[in-house]
Amino acid sequence: MGVLEELFGLDSRVAIVTGGAKGIGMFYSEALAGAGANVVVADIDPEAVAETTDRLSETFPDHILGVELDVTDRDSIRAMVQQTDERWGRLDILVNNAGLYTVLQPKETPWLIPEDEFDQVMAVNVRGMYVCTVESLPLMERGGGGRVINIASGLAFKGSPNLMHYAASKGAVVNLTRSMAAELGEKGINVNALAPGGTASPTAIAARGDRAGGMSERTAQMRIIKRVEVPEDLVGTLLYLSSPASGFLTGQTIVVDGGTYLH
Repeated sequence: MGVLEELFGLDSRVAIVTGGAKGIGMFYSEALAGAGANVVVADIDPEAVAETTDRLSETFPDHILGVELDVTDRDSIRAMVQQTDERWGRLDILVNNAGLYTVLQPKETPWLIPEDEFDQVMAVNVRGMYVCTVESLPLMERGGGGRVINIASGLAFKGSPNLMHYAASKGAVVNLTRSMAAELGEKGINVNALAPGGTASPTAIAARGDRAGGMSERTAQMRIIKRVEVPEDLVGTLLYLSSPASGFLTGQTIVVDGGTYLH
């Protein structure tokens, strides 16, 4: 085995990608499979699960498992982990990607967010990530360790008056990542976060067109790398965080936004 395979190869690894059937999550699922992993494509949209699972299975036969998942339902999460165990008997990588974003409409004022919407954002984006991790830990620990990758956002650091509840939820993800890392280091589980900038994903384009953050040329000109961010810009960092190459990295948040936010 060459150095690159030792550092970045994911052969025989098993990965779960929540929200993995569409949007940026679909690109994460495909990238992990392309690196050799067996991938659980878990998503709340059953039609998207079926479509993405069928498409990826053509390229990566016997490496893809589609699962319907509601991250606000602990029984649904447990069923996903059980199906993963029954199929492959291990779990090495958990990508906590499921979250509410494209369905949220930017607010003219941040002071009129409906309470039920605020609570739903926190339930999906924060508690869902926490419970998915809790329920996945026994299977991950059985294999002697692994990787948890939480998807945050550049808005965790910049804030967003138009999407205050979303930005707050992603700030919580950053701190959740740090807290999890401190607890799980002795178990051989590294926990890091990937924070995309505004990305021209298929779901964002469908929902908002050029109004989606980061997709306009005006926004692109505010970056050091002056172009629109696309999902392919994120997969390299995701694969790094999933692989042996990141074995001494934990508790960190990597912002991938073309240089909009520097820290």
